[in-house]
Amino acid sequence: MLTILIGPWAASQEAEFSLSPTPVGSGARAAGMADAFVAVADDATAASWNPAGLVQLEKPEISLVGEYNGVVDILTAEGHSEFDSRHYSDTLGINFFSAAYPLPFLVLGRNICVSLSYQKKYEFTRAINFNWKRSSKGYTDRLHMDFRQSGSLSAITPAIAFEITQRISAGIAVNLWRSTFLNENRWEQTTKQRSHSMFKGIPGFGYYRSKEYYEDFSGENVTLGVLWNPIDKWSIGLRYDSSFKGNVNYHVKDVTNQIMFSTGTFPGVSNIIHGRKHEHRHVTFPASFALGTAYRFNDRFMLSMDITRTDWNRFYVSDGQGRKFSLVDFSNMGIPWKRTHFKPTYTVRLGGEYVFLPKEPQEIMDQLWSLRGGLFYDQEPATGKNNKRHARMQHGTGKPDSFFGATLGVGLLLKQRVNIDLAYQARFGLGVNRDFIRGVKGFKEDVYQHRLLLSTVIYF
Repeated sequence: MLTILIGPWAASQEAEFSLSPTPVGSGARAAGMADAFVAVADDATAASWNPAGLVQLEKPEISLVGEYNGVVDILTAEGHSEFDSRHYSDTLGINFFSAAYPLPFLVLGRNICVSLSYQKKYEFTRAINFNWKRSSKGYTDRLHMDFRQSGSLSAITPAIAFEITQRISAGIAVNLWRSTFLNENRWEQTTKQRSHSMFKGIPGFGYYRSKEYYEDFSGENVTLGVLWNPIDKWSIGLRYDSSFKGNVNYHVKDVTNQIMFSTGTFPGVSNIIHGRKHEHRHVTFPASFALGTAYRFNDRFMLSMDITRTDWNRFYVSDGQGRKFSLVDFSNMGIPWKRTHFKPTYTVRLGGEYVFLPKEPQEIMDQLWSLRGGLFYDQEPATGKNNKRHARMQHGTGKPDSFFGATLGVGLLLKQRVNIDLAYQARFGLGVNRDFIRGVKGFKEDVYQHRLLLSTVIYF
């Protein structure tokens, strides 16, 4: 989704996600089931998946989730062996914390549950650097590019769920996007370019550095959920995450230094340009809709599936002059012949869970093990533009990139009071992000992402 433009000192301003950009909830149990959890949502992480599922809780619960994320980017380009490179970035931290409390009394004869949670929802950490050589008659240029992005966005979320009937429940969660002591809502990008050139025997040097950052991001949106059990073994879940606009302070500092050294009768040229800008901006995130279903074969075995749709035409930044730029490819949305119309992305997730219940129902269960696994197909928004030097001027098809993944998880319930879950997710896309770096013919990227989650739920 990120774009780096190889050209006369041009940098990117798009946002690059470290993980899937499709909104998902949290918890190692759900992660072990490939995040197919919209129709399950029966623990303290329910507010992040489907707030309607909170009514399934019978006791107060608290949950804490930690995660490790690692991303490997492998870059290649036709006819440029010096370009081939492998890059790695990773993060470690708290992903989720919540407390859920089922009311000990009925309201109008119905169960109600409330919760308060923190979740890190978007992670932006990414780093790449590469070398590139280009030449033409009388001109050669050796360029080194270094790009680094860091930061994340999180929300504090109060939620409430209530029974409508014995088989239908509904819930609402209000996501308050604010910086907290657990996480600052900000992200930044640093781009550096160095070049050594030779033009008709005259040597030259160029340097460009740009640092731009968005800080103090704040906004609000809602997550609406419905959970329906039409028959005893089936459940159907719906979740809607509303689009929202966040306020953010934007800063950029850059410096350009170009030198052509003197030789013979040529006196040489030196040019240093400094730039600085600060303004208030708005960042708009897209809405998404998820449909899930789950089937419990018996008390031991369950399968679930989710489908999620997200419209990325509403992922953009509005600058201080009111101009709108896509955060997928930074095309100007006010210029029809430049902007890209992105096709919606879809994610399909399939997961399963097997609980090793004792053969005798009366047996005391001091330890109860669970095994989970799943597969998923995930899409990321992309421009679909040709990889040419003037690709910014082209229309893009907006066709998404395809990613695939597999998950594995294990759970242990101790004395019916403490649940410990561990999950691993592997996600990859081959030959994706072909306009990730424009101006390099035949560029393509392979992406491998690894995610490890450890969570605990304590029942009171």
